[in-house]
Amino acid sequence: MKVAAAVKDGKIAHTIAESTEVLIVTEEDGKPVAKDTVALGEKGITSVLFQLSQQNIDILLAGEVGTALQSTLRMLGMHVLPGCTGDAIDCIAGLLSGEKVGDPSKIVIPEVDEDDPMNCMHDCAKCIANTEKLDLCE
Repeated sequence: MKVAAAVKDGKIAHTIAESTEVLIVTEEDGKPVAKDTVALGEKGITSVLFQLSQQNIDILLAGEVGTALQSTLRMLGMHVLPGCTGDAIDCIAGLLSGEKVGDPSKIVIPEVDEDDPMNCMHDCAKCIANTEKLDLCE
């Protein structure tokens, strides 16, 4: 299993977009067997997601995570543990030793803007219910 942490200056970054590197620890039989660091640079969240997708990470420790980003990371095969703070190595060691790590309440749920035409992206039934019936057979 690979456990990773989004890191800035050795600590868990407040958000994944703010991270400068990802610390990856490979675990076998409950013990760390390898440690690697992937530099992320400053190219933005798309670059970060691309680099994360190449690492086969199972669990990602992070600070605050938005719902859209969490869904994207799940599609990449990663389980996200939000609400992690402090030293990245200590957080990963805690997780591997069975400690509870993170705080699920740190999933950031954006406020719904009723004027936003894309506010229903996760529930297309809203669109169907709010549109006039279209006759596509004409």
